[in-house]
Amino acid sequence: MAAVAFYEGAVVVTGPRGYCVDAASVRRGVSGSFALIASCLSLGQMGGVYADPAVMTISVLPRAASAQAPDAQAMARALAPAEVRVAQEKDGLAVVQVMQGGDAALPGGDPVHWRAGLVINGHLVGLAVYGPEGQGVSGAEGQALVQALARAMRAASPSS
Repeated sequence: MAAVAFYEGAVVVTGPRGYCVDAASVRRGVSGSFALIASCLSLGQMGGVYADPAVMTISVLPRAASAQAPDAQAMARALAPAEVRVAQEKDGLAVVQVMQGGDAALPGGDPVHWRAGLVINGHLVGLAVYGPEGQGVSGAEGQALVQALARAMRAASPSS
């Protein structure tokens, strides 16, 4: 599937070009919603464009009037004792590169992975990008991918 809408369409989860939502992963709940995105080809959707092997997770919390753009340094502190190499914010998107733990989330995955946070229509959204060990997704390609994921979701979600 190309996209899934949460919270009556307030947040639309969609991936960058070449990536699709895994329909079997979608979970909706009172305390939050979840979806997983992978390359369309790896999900068996033919006719797609090539996309680097990667798994992206998206967690969306219920709307909160007090929702604020996440702080990258606060995210880094919350991930302790894991080492965070990159912690930056730009245009309401906080991005961190975490140096361990990715292999626990993705069998055969690189320990190094990316996480990000943003607010869409009052909903706090958490993103993560994992890739195979030794592939570019653990480095600059993963950072670009998490930023592209955030852009795709912002573009697909209605403006508040």
